[in-house]
Amino acid sequence: MNNNQQVMCTAVLILVLVFGLYILVPKINSAVELYKNVQSKTQSVEDLKQQIEQLKNKKAQYEKAERVSTKPVYKNELETTDQMSSFGVMFEDVIQSAKYNGLKLRSISYDTAPAGDVIKANMSDNYNVCTISMQLIGNYMQFRSYFQDIYNYPYLINLDKVDIVPYEKNKRILIADINVTLYSTKNEAQKALAAEAAKISAEGDQAVEGTGVAPEAGN
Repeated sequence: MNNNQQVMCTAVLILVLVFGLYILVPKINSAVELYKNVQSKTQSVEDLKQQIEQLKNKKAQYEKAERVSTKPVYKNELETTDQMSSFGVMFEDVIQSAKYNGLKLRSISYDTAPAGDVIKANMSDNYNVCTISMQLIGNYMQFRSYFQDIYNYPYLINLDKVDIVPYEKNKRILIADINVTLYSTKNEAQKALAAEAAKISAEGDQAVEGTGVAPEAGN
């Protein structure tokens, strides 16, 4: 092959290479753009999945709160004027559930006029209220199971206070002071008794106001 032929072959190869690049470069650019679009779409899909998951979580939280807020108030079928009897098995359920979950009951007391309770302050004519104060001892799993039982209880009750500290000699053992507030609907006999008590109280206040006697200084 002489020099002219070599030059000719080289020129042809260069032309073929240039033409090939001319054809391939747009396709490469297109492939790069397509890859970028796929990556962008993939990220968008992942973002959308996260948004859907967040919405599902919010919906679950809302439904959870809704179930709690719409729980029925317990109503005892017995026509009794005794306030504690009106809670029926609720009192026993709260205590026995603690024992059932392996918790030890160190102390217990109850209060039928708990300070700060909204229902007691504003709706005492229609509802009985009782706060059970307990000190319980157990481990984390036992307390978690117990609190789950309280949450799943079919009637409206509130876990108003939870103070938990580890036992000094064994940190795996927890000591908790908790308040659980029970509610029950007053029956007609209890409503009549409450109305009578309110009437007597109002009449007593009016009688004191009507005397017009001011307290003496120093007394």
